[in-house]
Amino acid sequence: MSEQIESMEEYKGSAGLARYWDIELNSSDDEEREWREEGENVVDRYRADKEMSGIGREKKFNILWSNTETLKGALFARMAKPEIRRRYLDRDPNGKQVAELLERALEYSSDVYDERDIIAGAIEDYLLPGRGVVWVVKEDIMIEVDAVDEFGFATGEKIEEIGDQRVYFEYVHWEDYRESPAKRPEDVRWKARRHLMTRDDLRDLSPTQADKVPLNWSPSETGEYNSDDVFRRAEVWEIWCEDTRKRYYVVKGFPALLLEEDDPYELENFFPTPKPIISIKTNGSGVPVPEFRLYQDQADELDRITTRIAKLTDGLRRRGIYDGSIPELAKLAEAADNVFIPADNYANLAQKGGLAQSMQTEDISQTAGVLTGLYQQRAQLIQTIYEVTGISDVIRGSTNPNETATAQRLKGQFGSMRLKQRQDQIQRFVRDLYRIRAELIAEHFQPYILQNMTGLQVTPEMLQIMRSDKLRSYRIDIETDSTVFEDAQMEQRNRIEFVNTMGAYLEKAIGIVQVAPEMTPIAFQALEFMVRGFKIGREFEDLIDEAKQNSMQQMQQMKQQQQQMQQQGPPPDPKMIEAQQKAQLKNAELQQKGQLKGAELQQKGQLEMAKMGQDAKIDREQMAVDAQIAREKNMTDAEIELLKGAGMM
Repeated sequence: MSEQIESMEEYKGSAGLARYWDIELNSSDDEEREWREEGENVVDRYRADKEMSGIGREKKFNILWSNTETLKGALFARMAKPEIRRRYLDRDPNGKQVAELLERALEYSSDVYDERDIIAGAIEDYLLPGRGVVWVVKEDIMIEVDAVDEFGFATGEKIEEIGDQRVYFEYVHWEDYRESPAKRPEDVRWKARRHLMTRDDLRDLSPTQADKVPLNWSPSETGEYNSDDVFRRAEVWEIWCEDTRKRYYVVKGFPALLLEEDDPYELENFFPTPKPIISIKTNGSGVPVPEFRLYQDQADELDRITTRIAKLTDGLRRRGIYDGSIPELAKLAEAADNVFIPADNYANLAQKGGLAQSMQTEDISQTAGVLTGLYQQRAQLIQTIYEVTGISDVIRGSTNPNETATAQRLKGQFGSMRLKQRQDQIQRFVRDLYRIRAELIAEHFQPYILQNMTGLQVTPEMLQIMRSDKLRSYRIDIETDSTVFEDAQMEQRNRIEFVNTMGAYLEKAIGIVQVAPEMTPIAFQALEFMVRGFKIGREFEDLIDEAKQNSMQQMQQMKQQQQQMQQQGPPPDPKMIEAQQKAQLKNAELQQKGQLKGAELQQKGQLEMAKMGQDAKIDREQMAVDAQIAREKNMTDAEIELLKGAGMM
């Protein structure tokens, strides 16, 4: 029995914590010891190991291998694709961009790391020992770059920065996993996985303790592997403790921690692994149960029957005795088809009654009857095992030609009921792995790495959503094409049904309203009643209310116009209105003609006045010239002579 502890607070320091985790790991070992021993036997039986427990080296009918291979294909045919969408399918540009970016990042990671074999390994553990585990690992690839100052000039120093980031899945063998004993997965306090590390690995992990750690694992317990350090490894346990939200590295029996660090991933649910897939679980214990345990008795009996069939078949030979005085009978037993043996004394053979009296074979009819009964019993036993496991004959691809199609369909449906539950469990397991990976990418990846990986621009608004658990959960939903398939189909059917129903109703309602506008309120009321019957109809309620209000306003305006027309009296005679319009047009025409005539006369008068003014100016200038000429003529000769003498002429 392992030591019992009440609180982690009792253990302080590196040595104390190392002792604490020794106790916790031993407690988990004790809790699951019987299951691990049984799991090893189941795996040996699946592998048809000659040293496996049970019936030893006798003939086997490996029904375990057959059932496991059938279920492998039925439970996991392909790797599910991530499908990330807006949670409420409404208009949310930032949520749409975040969903598209994370979906591309998940698709890229899944394609690059080819994780189908990892999931297949966990499913094999799920079907054989009964528990499958996959771990999500984040890795930052650091590179050295030249340091620069605040002005962008190189300082001559080297610094490390993130060159690349990766998030991938790792298969954890069922024997390399431990967890705190608990009745429910929700109550698990810590989870651990085992690593086999070389001395160099230890130095990278814990330089101060690496050389002191014992290499306590070897490929075999005896021989050269046990003494040569080249083949030996240290069993290092990586422990994630939810109570302290820390990660520890310890070696069982070593009196110090190798490493203690704060939560490196900062996941919302802390653990970097989803709930393990467990084949058979109950509410009273968290220890798995191998499925083979449920039909092991029938499988053992099947092996015994197969052994008896093999022994009886081996003894089911044609044997007999013959008359030694006729040596030709010995050659007859070894003769091929259509070969006749010559007899030297045929008359003697005929006298003794021929071949019928000269030789006699052993009666094997009783042995053949026993074999027939054993084959029938084995077939019934196999069918019993199929009923226990829920694998129907239709799922296996074998049918009875005497059964009707209805009978085969019913067997297929009932055979798939339990299978469907198990498929859902596997699909949820893969979805949870994608969710952990998406959370790590959203919260830890650098924007430039996301842009290079997805080809999409990362905006501050997108980063705000991705870096927050709550905002991201509010805006997007992370599923796979397997988990969302049925929901998507149902959503499509509901939308098609809604559109068809609404279209048919509107076509009839519009025709009625056009004939009888007073039926509009009733038509809208009936439309609202119909829309509320569909979940998707919630998106249309506001639009219907708005259309209803607009329609009622238009009807109110029409009523007011009618009331005004009634108050103004009967409408005028159309002929009178036409005559008035013609008179108005005539007056407008005459007025326009008068305006044109007046403008013409005004322009003509202006031209006449301008002409008269120009003539008067010319007359004045002519009169001035004539006056000058007259003055010059009236001057005396004496004046002329005087002017000439003065040099002025």
